[in-house]
Amino acid sequence: MSSPRRIEHSTRFGRETVTPHERDRRMRRIFHHLAPHYDRLCDVMTLGLHRRWRRTYLGRISLEKNQSLLDIAGGCGETGSAFAGPGRYVVVLDSSLPMLKIGQTRRATGIDWVAGLSCALPFPDASMDVVTVSFGLRNVTCVGATLAEVLRVLKPGGQFHCLEVSNPSGVVRPLHHAFSRYVAPWLGMRITREPEAYDYFVESVLGFPGPREIRDLLVRVGFSGVRYKRLSLGIACIHSATRP
Repeated sequence: MSSPRRIEHSTRFGRETVTPHERDRRMRRIFHHLAPHYDRLCDVMTLGLHRRWRRTYLGRISLEKNQSLLDIAGGCGETGSAFAGPGRYVVVLDSSLPMLKIGQTRRATGIDWVAGLSCALPFPDASMDVVTVSFGLRNVTCVGATLAEVLRVLKPGGQFHCLEVSNPSGVVRPLHHAFSRYVAPWLGMRITREPEAYDYFVESVLGFPGPREIRDLLVRVGFSGVRYKRLSLGIACIHSATRP
């Protein structure tokens, strides 16, 4: 199995070394400023590909009537709103109050909006049928603790699904790195004037581990049936796992 050091980035913020508390504080500050621009930023940073990735991702998630779904780092509720409906319990959890407030004004009824940290989920053991996270795993401060909390709140047989950026291989890799480091920040700065945010996002994308390392961590935490699917030549990846 791979080393967890690249995944456990609780003392890294971009290229800086910080305390976990300081990292959490900076993340809240970034999303406070970027919340109104988030949808446009996703379009810029992925050239619109995130919409296709999300459709594929949502198609792999099954939520039956009378089941519950928790979306971690759920932001404005893009994932949660896709499953909200009669007879379903859907919760969107995020540490950013501005993101949650925007979601409450946009999204369908039938969602509970909760402010909280993914490494200390405010839910009982074995209370959720499905837990999801999309483009949020690299932003949480303690990845291992978050995944352990996911395992705790899932019911036996419950499903975990994660959509996240990844590192492509082969000829795509240098092109992806060049776009992420030079082109995307320049485009993003034309939308909002937050240089610290773009420095962080570039480093978080380029420094995030590959799918095999995430797979190994999920197995180490205690998940079974761990699998992944690369998207767009490996630029993004869907990870899925089950609580035994």
